[in-house]
Amino acid sequence: MIELNPDKLNLTKQDLLNFLDACLIEWKKNKVANFKYILAMEIMRAQVKITSESVLKKIWGKIIQWFYDLNYQNAKADKNDKFFETIRKLDND
Repeated sequence: MIELNPDKLNLTKQDLLNFLDACLIEWKKNKVANFKYILAMEIMRAQVKITSESVLKKIWGKIIQWFYDLNYQNAKADKNDKFFETIRKLDND
């Protein structure tokens, strides 16, 4: 069974670095257009590299939790989505 529990982050520090590296590889295919993203990701990568694994697990667990919440709020804000029209009505009651 898959467990989606952001409080229990199973990724390691190396997993996070690998993810950031994969993003960098993609963005470096067009360095001019993606310069600001590459710069920001290089800074993030450096921060991950110097941060302890326990702190990373707490921070990235929160990021994942916030991402789920943000995805839900984004979908709910789609005025063309009929399913979320019902959800919006329920939230307003």
